[in-house]
Amino acid sequence: MSNASHHHYLRKLGLAMLAGVLLVASVVVLADPYGLYGVVRKPGLNADKPVPQHFRNEIKLTGARRLGASQFLLGNSRVEVGFDPDSPQLGGGAYNLGLAGTGTMVAVGQLRYLRSLGVKPSRVIAGIDFHDALLAPGQRGGARQAPVAGAAKLGWRVESLFSLAALRDAATTFAMQGDREAETMTERGLNPLNQYVKFARYDGYYKIFRQRAEENAASLVKKAPGGLDRAGLRAELRALVDAAAGDNPGVDMHLMVYAYHAQLLALYEASGMWPRFEEWKRIVLEEAEAARARYPQARIVVNDFSGFGAFNCEAIPGPNEKGTTQWYWEAGHQKPALGEEMMRRMLAGAPENGFGMALSLQNLEQDRQRIAAERTACAAVQPALFAEAQELVARAARRLEQGQ
Repeated sequence: MSNASHHHYLRKLGLAMLAGVLLVASVVVLADPYGLYGVVRKPGLNADKPVPQHFRNEIKLTGARRLGASQFLLGNSRVEVGFDPDSPQLGGGAYNLGLAGTGTMVAVGQLRYLRSLGVKPSRVIAGIDFHDALLAPGQRGGARQAPVAGAAKLGWRVESLFSLAALRDAATTFAMQGDREAETMTERGLNPLNQYVKFARYDGYYKIFRQRAEENAASLVKKAPGGLDRAGLRAELRALVDAAAGDNPGVDMHLMVYAYHAQLLALYEASGMWPRFEEWKRIVLEEAEAARARYPQARIVVNDFSGFGAFNCEAIPGPNEKGTTQWYWEAGHQKPALGEEMMRRMLAGAPENGFGMALSLQNLEQDRQRIAAERTACAAVQPALFAEAQELVARAARRLEQGQ
């Protein structure tokens, strides 16, 4: 091959590669699977978006900035799937920054990043998870480092536009339109777990609850001989409040004790975790009181949604039943319908006693008595729930002893 022919071939190859890259970018921009470009958002074409598998934090932070959000829902999957930022309770301008599988320090990193851009939240609703403070035997505690949010970096932007993963997500975006059971994320960050509708239809709610209960029992039994990460919990709560209220005196901040279903609380009892749960609550309240002293102009409230009341003690359909649930997908994750009720109680005036009460060191004993009374009532109507919790914990303990 002559030099001229060789150069001609290379030019054609280069142009073909460039055309391919531009085609991929054009498809991704049109589909806009991550809601980054906003060229068009049309029902039936690309209005429904898939849940991102990569760069989740960067995508959510970029979305919050693009929409000019000033209210933020923070936490793990319990927030991500359970609180609709488009709720009328919030009055607009909210974004769900919840991320499955993350802890408090990810929320701290999110707030610090937004503050670096001059965003001062008017309201922060943050879930605090008891499970994050549990230590397995031999596990070291202490506060984790807040990850540096990479939303301002160029690398993820390039990969989210030109990669095969982005092209696959673009194809998924086109294919999922009109599928009411597709896994999706709304424009403001809610993952409504639409796919669970299909799971419940084929497997039934009992199987969904049971599978997650077995996982929780195994985890709790493994951590039962361990301890509570007191120092880490305190440090992370301080970092969270500082990130929200520092130089932001008007912030309205709610720290949530999650609305765990009674099945999960029964597992706490059966695994011996209940005293640790109560100590964890006290530490949260002590840190909230210290935060109010640091930021007297901020409104900092702890709302307790734990217990065995009418919401938490929702009946689980039996193994051969095709019934549904109103409030929970399974014991650790409530539906947005319950999230709506939780936000109403937080923002329209928390009850003095009961689900969502504003908890303090002064009424902690009242809270304990409330939960004890609710437990008695729940056990009277659903004794099998507590018996099953005992059975699952005993089975998990045997498996742990046998090394399975």
